Amino acid sequence: MTLDEQVMADHEVEGNARITGLVGAILLIGFAVEGYTLLDVSGMFTLHVFIGLFVIPVIFVKIGTTAFRFFHYYRGTEAYRRKGPPHRILRIGAPVVVVSTVGMLVAGVITLAVGPRHGEPWLTIHQAFFAVWVVVTTVHVLGHAMETWRLSRDDLLDKPPVPRRGARFGVILASLVVGLVVGILSLKWTGAWREFHRLDD
Repeated sequence: MTLDEQVMADHEVEGNARITGLVGAILLIGFAVEGYTLLDVSGMFTLHVFIGLFVIPVIFVKIGTTAFRFFHYYRGTEAYRRKGPPHRILRIGAPVVVVSTVGMLVAGVITLAVGPRHGEPWLTIHQAFFAVWVVVTTVHVLGHAMETWRLSRDDLLDKPPVPRRGARFGVILASLVVGLVVGILSLKWTGAWREFHRLDD
């Protein structure tokens, strides 16, 4: 590998890390708002559902970029091997974070889709996945907090410059737009739940 090829490869690794970090920061804000709605889910049911669905496309971007790094690291790609793996605890916890996140989201969406007369079992599953998710994700967030801050700051300020910044921002913006559309469409689902349980009164 020539020096130029090595630099390009290192830029790819850093670009992947930056989009992962920036998406992680966006999700942290989304989860903070979602956590706030848990203080009064009945009173903030519509917001709870909206945020929960809004973050889904962003979550899958983060899973995708993380899986991309995982694949190339264990495939033996030189640039990713040079960067090294995350801490062992974070590597062990990552699959649990992914499974609990996907399980929580899927159960939540099914709960909404089937309606209040048939959604109670799925709501219980949603809550069970959440109980696991909140523990493992707290460890995950604390373990990556400083790195997430650095990567987000560097990409927003473009210092030092890393190629394909526009493409990274484009992917993030697209996920936010899709999330916004999905969140708005969810409002028709929340109506049945509000009427059935007299929520958001």
